[in-house]
Amino acid sequence: MIARIFDSSKKEYYISEVYGIINCGINKYIVDKFENKRENLILVDYFDCSKQPLYDIWVERISANPVLFPWIYVPREEMKNFNKQIKSDNEYHYFSGYKLIWERPEQLMKLLMNGSILKKDLIQEEITSKLEGWNYIESKDDIDKLMKQFSGFHDSVIRELHYISGDYKLPDGSMHLTESCQKNLRMIFDSDWSESIEMIFEAPRILQLVPPCENYLADLYDVSIFIKDCMVYFYDSYMEYIPDVYEGTFIKAMAVRWRKI
Repeated sequence: MIARIFDSSKKEYYISEVYGIINCGINKYIVDKFENKRENLILVDYFDCSKQPLYDIWVERISANPVLFPWIYVPREEMKNFNKQIKSDNEYHYFSGYKLIWERPEQLMKLLMNGSILKKDLIQEEITSKLEGWNYIESKDDIDKLMKQFSGFHDSVIRELHYISGDYKLPDGSMHLTESCQKNLRMIFDSDWSESIEMIFEAPRILQLVPPCENYLADLYDVSIFIKDCMVYFYDSYMEYIPDVYEGTFIKAMAVRWRKI
């Protein structure tokens, strides 16, 4: 699972794997600490519970891709022995996360008591839920690589656009509803300057689609891509900065990945 984390001390956002979630009334996420080497794991509250009635969300899940390591759920009944061992005022209701973390209870307790732990003390293996074969847009260099590979989207067209909500009706007539991290927008671009590419906008926040008007063609001359607060912005024309208002096709998403097809 990948998430956008808000570091309240630095007032900055960063992207991290989520290694586990433990609940003690609110969800606390086990994530990387915001630093270059990311040698520590920390606990981050799901939201700022000091603010009411509207809470600031500190953890926004981007995707929940499957990984090689098993992800488990430990219900309240099985947490009783854990709660007896840990010296804390909190009662932990459930754990959801990688099995290898639950199998190191002493180190997990240390993290819960101190709020931080060396990553190597709790997780010896390298864990990533990024999908193989995809290029992820997380920096200006990543944007430049896409622009170079696809000739800046010059003379390209949007061949297909498919929004997948993950929401549907069950056989019993009830509705199955998913969270934002399970939704994505798939787009295919063709160009006579390059091979076609597939782009996945994960956990999209805004989709503004503006087809061409009468007497106009749908080919693109160029596009603009920006990253702000670990959010990706896509516009169907060239701009030097993120505009306050835009009248063309515009997408804002938690993450973007792409590949040639």
